[in-house]
Amino acid sequence: MDDKTARKFRIEQLKKNIKRNTSYGELFNECIAVLDVTARIYSLEKSQELTEKMVNEFTFTKWGRVDWKTVPHKFSIKDALELKMYKIDFNQNYFIIWDENNLPVIETTIGDVIKNFKDIATVGFDTWVVNFDEGIIIENYHEGEITVGKKIIGKLNQ
Repeated sequence: MDDKTARKFRIEQLKKNIKRNTSYGELFNECIAVLDVTARIYSLEKSQELTEKMVNEFTFTKWGRVDWKTVPHKFSIKDALELKMYKIDFNQNYFIIWDENNLPVIETTIGDVIKNFKDIATVGFDTWVVNFDEGIIIENYHEGEITVGKKIIGKLNQ
């Protein structure tokens, strides 16, 4: 092997090692495998920032649920597929946040979330799907409850 080929081979080995060492578990890997190729996985540092943003923008109870009394517009659904009945831009991006701090946040379209909701929900105990621009949060509580809420964002321009 010449020097250039040997270096290229070594780089490929290192890349495989990095992928192996940054595994977040089989359920996370299965989730990533079914999501659209445009889905973005954030670093743990950026994921912590996004989680903090969610906690700052929505009120949570001391046991870790969204405090739905503080969300003016909310409703419950039995299955994520029910979201297709609402006027939603299915190409709009949402952040997937799990209750485990060691899992990175993923950004993908709400259409992708709806299509793969079961794979997404099995990764963590509780899961939130958030669009900060629209003020929308979807909480999948571990007891099987799915609640969708929208907070009021700013005041309308007059």
